[in-house]
Amino acid sequence: MKTLRWGIIGTGQIANAFASDFRYVKSGELRAVASRNKASADAFSAKYDIELAFVDYFSLINSHEVDVIYIATPHVHHYDLAKACILAGKAVLCEKPFTLNEAQASELYELAERHEVFVMEAMWTRFNPVIEQVLEWVEEGEIGHLQSIQASFNFVAPTDRNHRLMNLELGGGALLDVGIYPVFLAQLFFGKPDFVQNQAVIGDTDVDVFEQILLGWENGQLASLEASLISCHPNRAILSGTKGYIEIDSEWFCAKSCRIVDEAKNERAVEFDFPGMGYQFEVDEVNRCLEEGLLQSPNHSWQDSLALLATLDEVRQDMGLYYPGEEQPSHEDLEHHHHEHSHHKH
Repeated sequence: MKTLRWGIIGTGQIANAFASDFRYVKSGELRAVASRNKASADAFSAKYDIELAFVDYFSLINSHEVDVIYIATPHVHHYDLAKACILAGKAVLCEKPFTLNEAQASELYELAERHEVFVMEAMWTRFNPVIEQVLEWVEEGEIGHLQSIQASFNFVAPTDRNHRLMNLELGGGALLDVGIYPVFLAQLFFGKPDFVQNQAVIGDTDVDVFEQILLGWENGQLASLEASLISCHPNRAILSGTKGYIEIDSEWFCAKSCRIVDEAKNERAVEFDFPGMGYQFEVDEVNRCLEEGLLQSPNHSWQDSLALLATLDEVRQDMGLYYPGEEQPSHEDLEHHHHEHSHHKH
């Protein structure tokens, strides 16, 4: 099997974390990077010893030197870039959220299927060994019947109006950037929710800066989730069951340890000693899927990403937060929307 050659679009914080962890992947080579700024592209390629530096995204997308492309640009550009990659026949790992909304994602997955191109949302947390361990514990009934999940992703973001997180034009806000993680965790275990409630705070720049989301399922399971760009938090996650609970330690989305506690308060902790932040695991997954000739990952499928975006769409609709170019529903549409959704329950 030939070594898969990777290219990165974007040179921001997440691209740096990804490139830094790339040295820990089982296979694959980081061959190219693209930035619209020449100095950034050159500095990035020098820093991570990447052979090719492009000053134009499309030169990288069409390069014969690249097999797989990781998209690490602001959210608003994901759709166009992923579409260009698919049309160029390049496998795609696109940073989360995969697109701004479910409609965009659905269109891209149909395109990927037609063109037979592998595509995955870069939900790196899904492949973290701690999450794999927790999944195993829950599936084996270690904490009895899983009843509820509590999870947060809070931090204090830059307040600069032009920063991607605060900028509506760039798909800013807490929900899509950090709220997606707690929602992902809840849906990983419970599937798409039957009931969605939320309280949100919209900041001065018209994006959401803080929200608490309550998800419910018809069988009585609940998830209580929080996301913030304006406050600190331990960012632990708790999964509560009828015979005990699991705690994923601080910064649960990139944790290296977790514990299981039974009714009698007996505790078992597990630690994983992996290097870096853990971005290498999603790369391993993409490489594995490509070697097996799959178009999507069975562990974070197109359906999983669509279900995630559907919930985020519903929360944003409730907030009245729409990004440029999105259709804002009329009252009749909202009525219809609710009826339409009642068919999709798991």
